[in-house]
Amino acid sequence: AAPGKVAVVKFGHTGPITGVLASAETICKTFYELWTEQANARGGIFLSRQDARALVTWITYNDMADTGRASTNVERLITRDKVDIIYGSYGTFQGFAQEPLVNRLAAEGFKTIYMVGNGTAVKWETAEQFYKYYMEDKILRDSKGRPWTDWEYTIWTEMPRAFHIEALVKVLQKVGVKSVVVWEIGTLYGAESRKFLEFLLPKAGISILAKEKYPLEILDFTPLITKARSLNPDAIIQFSYPGDGMKAIQDMISLKYNPKLFYNSLGVTSGEAYTKFGANLDGIMYQSTAFPKSPKSRGAFGSGVDVMKAYVTKYGLAPDTIDGPCAYATIELMAAFIERAGSTDKAAIHAQIAKAKGNPIPTIMGPIYWDRGPWPELPGVVGQHIGTTKSSAGEDAEIVGAAFGEMGGIPRKWNAKDWETKAPVYPKPAWKA
Repeated sequence: AAPGKVAVVKFGHTGPITGVLASAETICKTFYELWTEQANARGGIFLSRQDARALVTWITYNDMADTGRASTNVERLITRDKVDIIYGSYGTFQGFAQEPLVNRLAAEGFKTIYMVGNGTAVKWETAEQFYKYYMEDKILRDSKGRPWTDWEYTIWTEMPRAFHIEALVKVLQKVGVKSVVVWEIGTLYGAESRKFLEFLLPKAGISILAKEKYPLEILDFTPLITKARSLNPDAIIQFSYPGDGMKAIQDMISLKYNPKLFYNSLGVTSGEAYTKFGANLDGIMYQSTAFPKSPKSRGAFGSGVDVMKAYVTKYGLAPDTIDGPCAYATIELMAAFIERAGSTDKAAIHAQIAKAKGNPIPTIMGPIYWDRGPWPELPGVVGQHIGTTKSSAGEDAEIVGAAFGEMGGIPRKWNAKDWETKAPVYPKPAWKA
């Protein structure tokens, strides 16, 4: 574009617009549409090399949560639509599935970054391997010995699962939990979460009374609740997606089962959950980030609380507190890569990933950079609804635990108090009538 002329930046996206994960896509869509509205209201992304502001446009396809459909969409976005950068499909499994395709296309000259906004990098078969990797100060290399920054075009926004599970175990230990029952969704997300939980719980002296794996399409939690009630654990740990997480709460309330601590990773974080359960969210813990209340939650459009208020103003309901902010932060990163590059040149955009180590990108999830591999160096955080009422709209979302690898022996210079906003509440309050 000529100096001063308005240009256009093309963001691509494939996601489960319909199908079993449609509720998760809806959450993410409200957040990336909010960001797009905010960015375009100020003229878009500034391209310094062209002295122009570029309005952000989207090309979006439905993959129905199917990895094959997603691959078709990704190849189309990269080779035919020639988008500038991609916000990828929902789920750890999708990032894992699309990475080989994205990197193959990059090797063929189609050097387009694919951001995994809602999922974690799965690079280690065991938790021991993960911590050994960090302790040996390694960086990811390919079979030719090249560092990941030379060839990796699939980039993650979420921290490794290890750090989040550490935060969860620290909270369990702090409140005195000695036994847990684990419910695991039958996806890569569930398996990766359980892997680190099983490794870390013994370090805290906490036993697992039972582990139950259930299908993504589960319709009834009654058998799992009945068994848990008979075991009487100090905590129920559920690694869930939004839909199944909300179903578990519904069935617990119906069966009048109120665990002393309930961690429901992604089922209690959405506006839909506030609408369905209101004050009954009080005391439930979940996967979180710096959003909304930590001082570390700050991006181009203000603090996490500012974004939360903007969301409530736009949509009239409470914001999601994990999947949505991860989506929003991913778009913040995509825009920052382009703005820092000063153009839509693919090589210049990709170069910003390595440069972020010395200049982290501020986002509502916290400041983000990459080092050992294409996953960010970012603490794991546990949230808890505290003091929730029927009219709460996100202001009850507190951060009660944070960790950054210390349970596995990773040395860090950081302070969990910079991330946490309140002490955890235990035991969980009773269900409201």
